[in-house]
Amino acid sequence: MHLPNRLVSPFLAILLLCSISNTAFAAPPNSRQLYERIRPSVVEVVTKNRTNLGVSSVASGFVTHRKDWVITNYHAISDSIFEPDDHTLQIVSMDQGELRAEIVAVDIQNDLAILKVEQALRVPLLELRETLPDRGESGYSMGKPGGYQHSIVTGTFNGVTDKTSTPLIIFSGAINGGMSGGPTLDGEGLVIGVNVATSTKYQLVGLAVHAEAVGQLIRLNNPQKSPSLDDLRKDIARQVSAFNQQIVMRFDLPTHSVRRLGPFQVRGDISRDEPCSAARKDTPNDHYKRVDQRCDSSTSLYISDKQNAGHIVMGSFWFNSEIMSSHGLARLVEDQLTRLRNVKDNDGPTASWSCTEQRLRGRFDLPIQLHACRRAVEKLPGLFDYRFRYTPLVSGQDALLVAIGMSGFDDQSARAILLKSMDSLSFTPKAKP
Repeated sequence: MHLPNRLVSPFLAILLLCSISNTAFAAPPNSRQLYERIRPSVVEVVTKNRTNLGVSSVASGFVTHRKDWVITNYHAISDSIFEPDDHTLQIVSMDQGELRAEIVAVDIQNDLAILKVEQALRVPLLELRETLPDRGESGYSMGKPGGYQHSIVTGTFNGVTDKTSTPLIIFSGAINGGMSGGPTLDGEGLVIGVNVATSTKYQLVGLAVHAEAVGQLIRLNNPQKSPSLDDLRKDIARQVSAFNQQIVMRFDLPTHSVRRLGPFQVRGDISRDEPCSAARKDTPNDHYKRVDQRCDSSTSLYISDKQNAGHIVMGSFWFNSEIMSSHGLARLVEDQLTRLRNVKDNDGPTASWSCTEQRLRGRFDLPIQLHACRRAVEKLPGLFDYRFRYTPLVSGQDALLVAIGMSGFDDQSARAILLKSMDSLSFTPKAKP
């Protein structure tokens, strides 16, 4: 026997309304509710000095994927990789106190690290949201700022940066020191990013690594045991070399122009965000004029407090004199070159410099004198710092010196960038009257 439709419809409508009111119309959690739910899964990441157990650095982290895994920033734990005899790594949980931790994997380009805790944490696993937030969407950031208690701050998402090698989420919340490595959350409490930095120039501008990078790092690493420090360093060197290759590829983009210095054509901008600068260096007693061009790459990778990788500085120095002889001008350039050759062994945590000199042929069979120096980067096999100085061997009233400094490059990438610089070089002598 069937009930009439007019009786069934209102009954079903009431059930449907009740169901909707408990789901779609449920109010999102407020910041207090979200703090209480998320707080147990947010931990401190502490690096201590072995000598006196004093704290070297404090950052934040959070638990996801596995209850014995913590996500944090790479820069927060790098001392434990490069100075393990001096530093220990711990996490501090809300209920279980201090626990030893070791490093499972790092992603230096995205400033991420996975830590494995000595025992599983009795906390909920936070869920990742690997889609970018809408511009204007509300969100939260959690962590432990400095010596204060764990905090939650509100803000809005405002797109992603386009001035770094890795796009970062822009968040209008106060991400302060110590909150690095903590979660950036959407309104439902899903992890949308990892706190990484705050602007030192603009107030209330925080930056977060997108959660998609966290998901990729997790999917690429599920080891049964943590890698050795040597293996971690080799992996960091491999990641730096991959970043170097990206830099080489960008050198071929049309945005990287050439510029003129008198009769010389030289390499121009090496970053779209940092145009080359130029300045005259004349003095009243000089018998020549000099114009200096400086071009700087805008990005590099943080390796440790003592080492960055992938940074390039190019300087081009044009000398011109209507009075000095070609020999006198050449001697002037040689004096400048001698000062630039004076690299010191104590200006970084690396081995001694090894230098060579040779004569090459550039474009249009232009003779070039090259002075090249290289030194190994400590604890990162296959990476080096470089100092290149070269000058075209031309006669007349003009001379040029090009100086290139490169930090943390492999041989192949460094050679490619040097050749691209020299390939931009040309000389057009002045027509004789």
